[in-house]
Amino acid sequence: MGTAGRALLMAGGAVVMAAGIVLAFFAHGRVLEMTGLDRLGWGLALRAFEAAVLYGGSWLVIRGWNGLRGRTAA
Repeated sequence: MGTAGRALLMAGGAVVMAAGIVLAFFAHGRVLEMTGLDRLGWGLALRAFEAAVLYGGSWLVIRGWNGLRGRTAA
C-alpha cells in the first residue's frame, strides 16, 4: 500500500469519526426531549451508532497507519 493509500485511509477514518460525532451531537438533544421507552430505545440506538462510528473510524485510521506491515510477502 502506497503512501497515498495510507493517507486516504487515515483521512477517511477521521472523517467518519468526525461526521459520526457531529450527527450524534445533533441527535442527542432529540433523545433527551423524549420520555419513557421511546427514549430508552433511541438512547440505545444512539450508543450503538456511536460505538460503530468510533470503531469503524479508528479501524480505518489504524489500518492506514500500519499499512501492510501485518502481511507476509508471497
